[in-house]
Amino acid sequence: MKYKIIAFLLLSNIIFSQKGHIKYGYIEAFSTGNAKGPDYNAYMIFNKEQSYYVTAKDSLEKAEKINEQKTYESDDDNGGSIHNGIKVSPQGDQVVNNLKDKTLISNLYYRNQIYVKESTPVIKWIISKEEKKIGTFNCKKATATFRGRDYTAWYAVDIPLSYGPWKLNGLPGLILEAYDTNKNVYWYFKSIEYPTKSKTNPTSIRKAKGEKGIKFISYNDFKKVQVEEQNRVKEKGILLKKSYPDVEVFVPKLKEMFIECE
Repeated sequence: MKYKIIAFLLLSNIIFSQKGHIKYGYIEAFSTGNAKGPDYNAYMIFNKEQSYYVTAKDSLEKAEKINEQKTYESDDDNGGSIHNGIKVSPQGDQVVNNLKDKTLISNLYYRNQIYVKESTPVIKWIISKEEKKIGTFNCKKATATFRGRDYTAWYAVDIPLSYGPWKLNGLPGLILEAYDTNKNVYWYFKSIEYPTKSKTNPTSIRKAKGEKGIKFISYNDFKKVQVEEQNRVKEKGILLKKSYPDVEVFVPKLKEMFIECE
């Protein structure tokens, strides 16, 4: 009996040690770049089987920050700018990555909630010899092209779990920092508890209050939604031009509207 108890404790310790809670900052600067855009709080809970990531959640942000109106100007000559506060929803933008089932489910608030279900995407990372320290962690650099953007990621060698913020995954260590070219999207490390003492486990997607159920679409259908939204903005621009002929109307590119822009 004594040996069984010891074995059970050892097993419990191994399982416990695989569980963690990491906090990120997430800057969304689609049209301005250089990480000059709204700065959101984000976090991810993970264990050896699943991760749960969330950002743009109202409870993670202070009311004055949500209502604050700021202008972010591009450093380039493209004239890009952002003239609004941060975008949040009660359940936030979420991503659940299940390693066992190899499924990934997510939601994005864009005028309304969009829910997507897909196989966990395989990202073809190229690992370099370059290293740097983030917090107390030794990290290695990896690069990849994913969903229309070229990413650089820094992953912790000492945390051998293949998770990362948002849909980034597949490296031999936890991603602590990631950004695309020009930092139109940028996740940076804030803090981590690993292993964590929290009893909270990675959960499934939380639906919006009042929703009876969730209707998931495929990633291919989501790409159609993106084009529809782009056309909607274009049509609004055409109507605006008719009323105000002297107004110059720009139709945003998909990369200026969504993280995924292939």
